[in-house]
Amino acid sequence: MLSTGRLIFFGIIALLVYTLFFSLPAGDRAEGQFDADRLAADEIDVLKATQGREEFGVYIAVVPMLREQHRYSWFRAGQAGYYLAHALTQFTEMRQRYERVLPDLVEAATIQRDWMGASFDPTAAARAQLDWWVTRRLPNLNSASQVAPLIAHEYAVRYRISDGAAMDSALRRAQALELAHQLDPNWTEVQGLLAESNRALAQALGRSKPAGR
Repeated sequence: MLSTGRLIFFGIIALLVYTLFFSLPAGDRAEGQFDADRLAADEIDVLKATQGREEFGVYIAVVPMLREQHRYSWFRAGQAGYYLAHALTQFTEMRQRYERVLPDLVEAATIQRDWMGASFDPTAAARAQLDWWVTRRLPNLNSASQVAPLIAHEYAVRYRISDGAAMDSALRRAQALELAHQLDPNWTEVQGLLAESNRALAQALGRSKPAGR
């Protein structure tokens, strides 16, 4: 028989495993239930790590961002984070054939769809996401006003809402990213715009019931 001390030890180990891998964030498990300000802070960490080309740093930043954004367990956030971080770091180094990151974006989108029990097409969502990633690199096509409709379309595909409903959030995100890629970004301003984008998206999701859920 196991001693009381060993039972306590194994109980603590089991609790740690559960906490580290399977516990869920506080609140409802639904899209749009994130903390807009906390998510924005996580997104700043991802932007900084990506710009610094810190491959492991990107992964470390992406995991809590995804956990907050999609209400993942740590295990699921780690799984999805692997694919998204790989796509981000690879894309940063690319200058052509950007579609090579598409499989990773599809895997990340598939995890989101399955976790939420949604019905969107992961490949379509990934292609829409990559479309605005690439457009942001194209001279004369990468202004916030030009990129915002593409972000809105990704949201429309991913969350089953209209492009119009997603536009407010998309425009603020495009503006934030435009500022973030200046030579000396004002990160406080960028974070504020990201928080506004997150709140606008949460409101849009709250007003619209996605079809096929």
